[in-house]
Amino acid sequence: MAKFSEFKNLSVLYAEDDNTLREITEKTLQLVVGKVHSVADGKEALKIYTTNPIDIVILDIHMGSISGIEVAKKIREQNDKVPIVIVSGSIATEDLLAACKLNLIDYIHKPIEFNALIKVLYSAVDRLKSHGLLIAKINENVSYDYFAKVFIRSGGEKTALTRNEIHAIELLLSHRGQIIQYETFSQVLDEEMSDGALKNLILRLRKKIGDDSQLQNLAKIGYKLN
Repeated sequence: MAKFSEFKNLSVLYAEDDNTLREITEKTLQLVVGKVHSVADGKEALKIYTTNPIDIVILDIHMGSISGIEVAKKIREQNDKVPIVIVSGSIATEDLLAACKLNLIDYIHKPIEFNALIKVLYSAVDRLKSHGLLIAKINENVSYDYFAKVFIRSGGEKTALTRNEIHAIELLLSHRGQIIQYETFSQVLDEEMSDGALKNLILRLRKKIGDDSQLQNLAKIGYKLN
């Protein structure tokens, strides 16, 4: 899988209500990408999207009460750049017209073939690169590299991050300019964090960033990255 090394740090949200198809595609994704959030319905897909850093979204077009098209519309209200792929056994004309308005990477047929999946992942990476989303500028001197999962200073020096630091900075970046409540950090970090532990985590991030004026603490509410 060495030739798929570009995918190893990607986080993919995959929604499919057919259990068998979902399990097969989830296992395939896990072979080539770093993190797979696999869910069975649109409501859960939106919940995962709003509480986790997601690089690529793959949605079944028909899922219970909330279709893949509706999920994509709601995501587009928040983010017009994240790559979205629609999956369908067959696509009706009205669905195709709706999909065309959502700036999708592609739509692919079920069952998803390996080569088709790899093709859309490469297309998604190209989209991320074209929008500059693989490198996020924190301040004048420091940027965050989504692939290498490190801070890069203007002189090229790299600073490694712990797993929780990575999750925290990606959460802040994915909701830049918005307040992230303390409880949300605990959800994303997959553990209950005490106030002290979260403060220490943010303190470590501040030290690694250097000029931390962009990272604000709103007392008793949460944190915001400007």
